Amino acid sequence: MAGIAVLALALIGAAPASASSDTERAEVVTARAFLSEYGVPSETQDDLVEAYLAGEAWDSLSSANPTVKVVEEKRPDGDYTISSYEDGSVSVVRIGGEGADAKTRGISECSESGSARNGCKIDTWVGLVSMSFYTSYNLSSNTVTADPWGPAWTIGGACGSSLNYLGRPLANRAQMLINAQMCGVPYNTTFELRLTVSGGAATVSWS
Repeated sequence: MAGIAVLALALIGAAPASASSDTERAEVVTARAFLSEYGVPSETQDDLVEAYLAGEAWDSLSSANPTVKVVEEKRPDGDYTISSYEDGSVSVVRIGGEGADAKTRGISECSESGSARNGCKIDTWVGLVSMSFYTSYNLSSNTVTADPWGPAWTIGGACGSSLNYLGRPLANRAQMLINAQMCGVPYNTTFELRLTVSGGAATVSWS
C-alpha cells in the first residue's frame, strides 16, 4: 500500500507536474469538499481518496450496496436524499416533486399527466462521479416512452471519458453507459445510470 499512499500524497500535496496532474488534483479537492459538506471525517476522506486512486470503487458508486444512514434534506432547489455507506462514502440524489411518486429518488423535474411522467431528469452524484440524463415514462404501461436525451457526466480522476450508450435497451428501461480511462493507476472502466419502470413504480440505479 506504500506506493498507493505516495501517489495519493503526490496528487493532494505536491506541485502538479503536468496538465494531467492538475486535473487529478482539482478532482481530489472537489471530492474532499463534497465529502466534507456531508460530514465525512478527514481520516475517512484519506482512505476513500487513496482507494479511488488505486482503482477501488467506493460503496456509494453502486446503488446495490446497503446504506448505513439515509436522511432527507430540503434545499432551495428541491428535496434531496443523502445516503451514507459502510466505507464512509456518500451519494446524493434529488427527490421528485409533487404527485403520487413524489418520493422517487433520483428523479426530478417531471411534468405529470395522469400516469405519464414527461421530461424527467434522472441523476445521481457521489462526489467524484455525477451522471444525468432526461427521459419520459408511463407508470400505467410500465414503459419508458421517450428515447433518453441530454446526457451529462463528470468522472473525477479520469484522463478521458466518453458516452458509450444512451438508449432504451428494454421497453421499461432507459440507460446511460460512460466509458472512462482513469489516471493515477491506469485502467478503463464503465459507469452506468439506469431508470427502470416496473409494477407501477420508477426506480433509479447506478454502478
